[in-house]
Amino acid sequence: MSAAPQIAKRVPNRWGEGQRLRQEILDAARRLLEEAGRPEDISLRAVAREAGVTAPAIYKHFRDKDELMWTLLDDVYATMAERLRAAHGSAPAEDPWAGLRAVVHAYCGFAVDEPRRYELLFLTGPSLPPPPESLGHPMGRLLDAWCEATEPYLSEAGEGVGDHLDARLAAKLLWSGLHGLFGLWRNVSEVSDASQLDELRDALLFSLFGRI
Repeated sequence: MSAAPQIAKRVPNRWGEGQRLRQEILDAARRLLEEAGRPEDISLRAVAREAGVTAPAIYKHFRDKDELMWTLLDDVYATMAERLRAAHGSAPAEDPWAGLRAVVHAYCGFAVDEPRRYELLFLTGPSLPPPPESLGHPMGRLLDAWCEATEPYLSEAGEGVGDHLDARLAAKLLWSGLHGLFGLWRNVSEVSDASQLDELRDALLFSLFGRI
């Protein structure tokens, strides 16, 4: 009577390997999404091939493609928020306007230098089902970073500047205004020159805060 076949036990990931694989899956999904433009144009199987893993390996980290896509968006929003905070922190603490300007420049730089990643924020999310409750909408990450820049300036500016705004409303108006400018810059021929984009940005700042 032959011996029963041995069942191989899976060797657990060494410390940190699971997190690294998770990030590699996210990076692979981002590359494919930047190329395809829409979540429906990529599959988990394609993500697995790009990451160099089997499709079942993805399910150890993400419940389904929607969770993978929302986690990817959260990652991009978090990266952008970190850049805004770093820019804000690089300005003199005693000059809140310089801090706000630095954040605006960092945001514009991200949109200009990494257009495909920037587009993920606004093109991918609306095409997905609502995010899982455990995650929430990742735009809150970026809005918080904007508020951290607008609040100190409005607090210091005093009466007459932004009296009609609180920090959160000012952040939303500034963010949405800048996003609209990038939409014009990319899609309207009259605003194709980058210098015109700078002029529009400064006009937006003046309309909101009375200075550039």
